[in-house]
Amino acid sequence: MFSVRSARHFSTSALRAVSIKTAPASSETVSSLKVVIKNAGSKSAPAGLSHLLASSTFFDTPEKSGLRLKREAELLGGEYSAEVTRDALVLKASFLKEGLPFFVNALGSSISKAAYKPHELAEVAGPYASHVYASKTTCPKFKALEELHAISYRSGLGLPLYYDGSKTYSSEDIKAFAKSSIFSENIEIVGENVEAADLEKFVSESPFATLPTGNDVNALPQPTYTGAESRIRQAGKTSAIIGLPVKDADAYELVAAGLLSSVPESITATADSKVLSYDGSSLFYFAVTSSDAAEVSSIIKAAAKDLKSVDFSKFSKLATLLAGKEVTSKSVSVPSDFNFVVVGDVDAVPLKSEL
Repeated sequence: MFSVRSARHFSTSALRAVSIKTAPASSETVSSLKVVIKNAGSKSAPAGLSHLLASSTFFDTPEKSGLRLKREAELLGGEYSAEVTRDALVLKASFLKEGLPFFVNALGSSISKAAYKPHELAEVAGPYASHVYASKTTCPKFKALEELHAISYRSGLGLPLYYDGSKTYSSEDIKAFAKSSIFSENIEIVGENVEAADLEKFVSESPFATLPTGNDVNALPQPTYTGAESRIRQAGKTSAIIGLPVKDADAYELVAAGLLSSVPESITATADSKVLSYDGSSLFYFAVTSSDAAEVSSIIKAAAKDLKSVDFSKFSKLATLLAGKEVTSKSVSVPSDFNFVVVGDVDAVPLKSEL
């Protein structure tokens, strides 16, 4: 994970519109690369397609099989992964410092020369994506947060983060989406514990230098919705979430801090409150999860009451600590309406109108 300190010292250069950033090199023996493909996240594709693209990364290219790539990476003391966010497709690699040329080339080949073969989708990428979705949705908080996105945005940021199997895609669909989103203006390469000049040189000699150019897509404001409620009956723990799309992210960092400060100590309940920042919008939420649905009910009621009555401007120090950035004190005006999601024992948690 990149530290806040490192991020502040990034230097930037460009190659054919590819953004290259590096943190200062150190004496550590392990380096890392992150390739961020903007506008290739879940909000930019039909439901689940971006996750399938992430799951189809690091397979066969004209030069190497996926198996050979994996074994060579392991021999060099490295590993790689791909994940989808709502804004982007993110490729990561960590490796011994001297492996930089190999991993620059491997990451570049994986996005510019991928074959996207039908059997890879049927036998590996598809089943793996379905497994990730199934494992994630056993968590009621994750499921509630996904539903909060869905009712807050409906399309775009409201699309599911992972492939849920409700749609059928072919390898040609994945290939077409990759072609539409993987071009130089959409690529940001971030290196940690690498020499900037070395990274720029290796990128210039890698498949990254052959990526097609395209039009840089600026994030547009997302249509947002409030006042909605969703209740999903599910066995296991119960999770309840209050949330809404917001324009002033810093102000709601104060709200998040204030709500968390008043949560009672508990051995069964966990509470979480954050502002999720995306290109084009931010989403505030307060969530509580417990095996005791009555406890969820009590805490979510108290949080809803605090939203209407507490002066959150006094929580700037706590908000700065929790957010990991400076949050200045300001007057916070919380709307009277919000979105509400319950997953689990929905009978034990009050309706939105009762909060």
